[in-house]
Amino acid sequence: MKNYLKGASMCSVILLLIISCGKEDLPMSNEEINTSNSDKKIKTSGFAENDMVMYWNEKTATVLGAPMIQPSRARYFAIVQIAVHDALNNIKPKYERFALHEREKFADPDAAVASAAYWAIKGLDQQRIFPIDTWYNESLATIPNGESKELGIALGKKTADAVIANRANDGFAQVIQASLTPLDGDEPGEFRSPIMIMGGVFNYLNPPVKRISNWGTVMKPYVIESNQQFRPEGPYAVNSTDYTADYNEVKTKGGRVNSTRTATESTMARFWSDNRPSITWNNFTREAIKTKKMDAWKTARLFALMHTSMAESINSGLNAMYHFYYWRPETAIRLAATDGNSDTMADPNWLPFLTEIPNAFPTPPQPGYPSSFTAYSGTAAEVLRLFFSSDETDINLTSATIPGTSMHFSSFTQAARESSLSMILSGWDFRKSAMDGEEMGKQIGNYVFTHHFRENDD
Repeated sequence: MKNYLKGASMCSVILLLIISCGKEDLPMSNEEINTSNSDKKIKTSGFAENDMVMYWNEKTATVLGAPMIQPSRARYFAIVQIAVHDALNNIKPKYERFALHEREKFADPDAAVASAAYWAIKGLDQQRIFPIDTWYNESLATIPNGESKELGIALGKKTADAVIANRANDGFAQVIQASLTPLDGDEPGEFRSPIMIMGGVFNYLNPPVKRISNWGTVMKPYVIESNQQFRPEGPYAVNSTDYTADYNEVKTKGGRVNSTRTATESTMARFWSDNRPSITWNNFTREAIKTKKMDAWKTARLFALMHTSMAESINSGLNAMYHFYYWRPETAIRLAATDGNSDTMADPNWLPFLTEIPNAFPTPPQPGYPSSFTAYSGTAAEVLRLFFSSDETDINLTSATIPGTSMHFSSFTQAARESSLSMILSGWDFRKSAMDGEEMGKQIGNYVFTHHFRENDD
């Protein structure tokens, strides 16, 4: 927003001209200025710098980065970014809109973006202790006063209200945050609640709590047909040779002690261990945008595609996880003596790698197939690949869990695959779960990209 904040005041003398002062290759045409009886209004050409979109995306990530159950974060982020996208496309409909279809061609794009994001956050009651009123007022202060600004403010609020209303009965109010049902399984391969470290003693959760057990069945999709549409084929049978291979891999690579994990692999596991994947991939997307020249419309579309796809992925992931109700490595390895597979050697004291930080990284208290975490990865990489029409990139991403540590990525699929492999290295997921989760996410990302928020001509 740094260049934008300076440019806005410089451009005030030309009545809300949306084109940046420094853009000599984008002159204003005669068609772009309309005059009414009482005042002049700017008719946008459909171009505006993306600073305001990036600014409010960053502020949204700040607000939603606070502790909360991850699916809620994905839901909130999608709503905010869809509102920003719809606000711009109700000024000039370059891309398909989601909830609001009311043309306001004289509205200021930056005012509409700021207002849409602000009122979406407020409407979702997610502001908490953050100074969003200050951010909002500072944003609006960079825009010259006038009717175009006021139209943008009004349009942004109307758009935010429309998207929130669209999702008002999406099932979120029916979500059970923690439940004793379904009951823990007792057969080989069936899910059991994970172990927690309490006072240095390893104990199964008592009572055996399941988190968000009905999310995938009550949550309404955004744009896909159903939460079962991309459900994968299912996990390996515990007496199969494929299962045995996955079992031995995660047992040796993902264990807390006596692991064959390399130092690089340990770093990879920690790097991706932030339990806020929608924030991680939002940061990754911001880095990808920095390498391109993108206007506000295109930037808002990418964020809408990304966060809608990730919200669909977690909805679908949780639906599949409770459908298959498969155990995680932590349970499988400790109970292998009773799994009916003579090639799996039990270790009653086995714990995942990240459990070495007591109470900070417990095994997620949801079933283990498919991995919803890797679904985020597959979705994000596929959306970015399709959006930029290339898999190649040049991104350095800083870890939120290892201060001062960055990793370089030369392709989107590389980032997704390393994120997926980290779940094996952390000891949380079998390879089958990680790879099928990634593939499910990829399919969802492809579907959302090819069916929604598309370019249009109206």
